[in-house]
Amino acid sequence: MQLSELERSFCDGVLAGDEGVLGIIAPGNLSEQKRLSIYRNNVFSNYRGALEAVYPAILSLVGPDFFRQAAQRYVKQFPSHSGDIHHYGERFAELLVSMPGAEDLAYLPDVARLEWSIHAAFHAADAERLDLRQLQNIAPENYANICFKLNPAARLLESPFPIQRIWQVNLPDYQGDQRVDLSEGGGAVLAMRRNFVMEVENISAAESSMLNAFAREETFDQALEQSLNADSVFNVAAFLQRFVSNETIVDFIS
Repeated sequence: MQLSELERSFCDGVLAGDEGVLGIIAPGNLSEQKRLSIYRNNVFSNYRGALEAVYPAILSLVGPDFFRQAAQRYVKQFPSHSGDIHHYGERFAELLVSMPGAEDLAYLPDVARLEWSIHAAFHAADAERLDLRQLQNIAPENYANICFKLNPAARLLESPFPIQRIWQVNLPDYQGDQRVDLSEGGGAVLAMRRNFVMEVENISAAESSMLNAFAREETFDQALEQSLNADSVFNVAAFLQRFVSNETIVDFIS
């Protein structure tokens, strides 16, 4: 057996419960089944711990027993393809969509999407603040063709549920009002790391349209048109001042 085949067989035995791997486990004081189960328990425990660290609000919402079942299912369906544990768990929301027992928690996948966005933004690259003096070199007739760039540590989401509020009240250290009114509906959310601190805020539909257009590398003129469709009195000057000053917008090309 080639080394790659041996490693794949062992992984199948650990993750998928393939008992065919027992023949390649060296004998010892413990049976092959018990020795394999030690590896299996350690692997699942480590991955579950990684998921709990990324999804604390989900853990709070569903409880430890349900989360353990979801994590077990996730590890089997979505094995890791990276040596970096920080990359693990991106598709957890996908699993929660069809997870038995979560039918009454329709907002659960979107809260998971938010928590993964927070995790990804926290580990994203740094960026320099936009130097406004560079804009002064752009001729006014070329303003429409500017493509603004977002901070790598910024993530945008939209949901029909108030996911920012649901996430906030289910954090382990939250001590405020626990009430959540699902009838308020949802909207757009911006998650961003600023000075090594994650900030999660609701933003308007027009602001979301503008920022998402920038994320798609559309021109300023195209982004503005979409934002005005969302809000005909959208104040673009105030928008730029706010999102440049808070470093959501960090660069541009013209």
